[in-house]
Amino acid sequence: MRKIVLQYRYWPLPILIWTLVVVVSFLWNQAEMERKSFLVASDRAQFVFKMVESVRLWNARHGGVYAPVDDYTRPNPYLKVPEREISTPSGTALTMINPAYMTRQLTDVVAELSQLRLHLTSLKPLNPNNEPDGWERAQLEKFEQGVGEVSELVGQGDAALFRFIAPLRVQQPCLKCHEHQGYRLGDIRGGVSVSFAAAPLLAPEAVQLRNIAATHLAVWLLLSGLTLFALTRFRDQMLALETAKAQTEVLVQLRTAELRAEVEERQQAEAQLRLFIESSGEGIIGMNLLGLCTLVNPEALRLLGLEQPEQLLGRPVHELIHHSYADGRAHPLHECALHATLRDGSVVHDDSDVFWRADGGHFPVEYRSHPLYSGGRLLGAVVTFSDITARKQAEAQLRKLSSAVEHSPASAIITDSEGTIEYVNPRFVEMTGYQPEEVIGQNPRLWQSGITPLKTYQRLWATIKGGEVWHGEVLNKAKDGRLFWESAQISPIKDDSGRITHFVAVKEDITERKAQQDAIWRQAHHDGLTGLPNRDLFAARLQQALNQADVGDSEAGLLYIDLDGFKQVNDNLGHAAGDALLREAARRLLTCVRDSDTVARLGGDEFAMVLAQVHGVAGVQVVAQKVLQVLTEPFTVQEQMVTLSASVGIVFYPADGATAEELLRRADAAMYSAKEAGRNRYCFYNAPA
Repeated sequence: MRKIVLQYRYWPLPILIWTLVVVVSFLWNQAEMERKSFLVASDRAQFVFKMVESVRLWNARHGGVYAPVDDYTRPNPYLKVPEREISTPSGTALTMINPAYMTRQLTDVVAELSQLRLHLTSLKPLNPNNEPDGWERAQLEKFEQGVGEVSELVGQGDAALFRFIAPLRVQQPCLKCHEHQGYRLGDIRGGVSVSFAAAPLLAPEAVQLRNIAATHLAVWLLLSGLTLFALTRFRDQMLALETAKAQTEVLVQLRTAELRAEVEERQQAEAQLRLFIESSGEGIIGMNLLGLCTLVNPEALRLLGLEQPEQLLGRPVHELIHHSYADGRAHPLHECALHATLRDGSVVHDDSDVFWRADGGHFPVEYRSHPLYSGGRLLGAVVTFSDITARKQAEAQLRKLSSAVEHSPASAIITDSEGTIEYVNPRFVEMTGYQPEEVIGQNPRLWQSGITPLKTYQRLWATIKGGEVWHGEVLNKAKDGRLFWESAQISPIKDDSGRITHFVAVKEDITERKAQQDAIWRQAHHDGLTGLPNRDLFAARLQQALNQADVGDSEAGLLYIDLDGFKQVNDNLGHAAGDALLREAARRLLTCVRDSDTVARLGGDEFAMVLAQVHGVAGVQVVAQKVLQVLTEPFTVQEQMVTLSASVGIVFYPADGATAEELLRRADAAMYSAKEAGRNRYCFYNAPA
């Protein structure tokens, strides 16, 4: 690719490719236009042939027709005189128009009125005018071999003709005339040839072809121009990159020389650096290639319990401070990490070892051993170390706490003061399905269900931001979309200055407990057959509706519904059928009310509706009429159609009663009034004025 872009002699290659693509496209379009023009001409010729064939068949089915002899219709030359000529009582001469004569006349008319030439022809013509030309004879011979109709473009230029010929087969009506000539049903009698000039069809094609050629030429020029433009740009960029690369290599060489000079300057400044080493807060020890101490700072002496540098200078560092592990086991020299730097110049970092003091005690250290070079030659190593006793104790304590959190049966989450997650324990992963890497750095709103009220979260943040502990229950969503309930306790963590730095949330999955509580409550307050509120829950909902009416200065409505004809269904089809019918009736009743209303089953085939905050009689009447309508629609029970109706009693609060018991009793009375009035109707306890 690089060679093609940089060398001009390869540039014609993509131009050649575009040329081939455009030429192939142009040839395909040309062939497609010729095919469509040929199909148009073929359809035209087929239509003319089918017209002639249809007229011929019609005439044959009717045995010919007689027509008056005039300038347009001469006596039929195909028949004998007695057959072809008769006279009407008025003396008008008539001649028989048989299929052959009619076809002949039809071809003459078509030729007269259009530029088409029709020719009725045959290999055995009875009329010299039907003698086939060379092209027609060749096609007629193909018909004898089983070939069907033929379409062909003959000639070139203005003399080009579109020629079409189709066989004329002997059909049942044709046998009236041709059976005595030896023809049988389905034999080829001859053919009808249709010819017309091809120039009118080819002229639009030539115009379109020129347009297509112009379009392809424009596309080729555009593609070639864009290709040359792109190659020019790529070549310029590649040349610029090569120039930049050469310049960069020069700069790298210069910088390398400068770095070497800087190294030498650092070696010369070693004496000045010693002053900084002396004041370092870490212990620093220098060693030569033999492992002997060449440098020790005051902090190192203090940590090792030494009073004078001479107690360590010139002496083997390993044997004095690094000879054993914490448990007293010998620390072999060949395994000494400090000496690894002296052996191969590697950098060593370790925070799991101990150093020994002059008094025989030891302390945990974190140390680093760095090699010292001069002119590329290893001279020794510098060891920096610090006492990490306090850190080790804190880490041990943290490990205990971490282990407790990691194995806690409760979900644990730690966030910063802005709610960004910094830690989750394994139980959190089990509860939510989120892996730690998916949530760390995110906000806990990631798994919010969107169902818990916003005020709950507002109270939560107000509590913990105020430095208090928040307790509560929230509905959250797991990664797989599953909803689950959590009992959460979120506590703020403060630093020494009292500023909140983190929050710790400990959560317990109480979904199963909530489900059990809901199931127990639902079992106690809902009908086991229909799932509707039972009598106890109905009473509570009714009282709630009465309280709302009092507060809102509105009315409440109560409908008492009894199914007419249910006992017969139960007796005739059985209790299973009756239960199915009650379930369907309950479903239909639910479609008649709002979400704020209540539909309950009081027992047997008795239902009740509580309509909260109604305004006037009209709204309740609409509901009652809808109840009657949905319950009179046929029920399908055990593959049988069952028809019921309902009697409905209606009362209003506070007009018809001051208590729930009084309203229910009067609604029941109104329902019985509806039954006595003929059923399938509703009655008010007090008819509205």
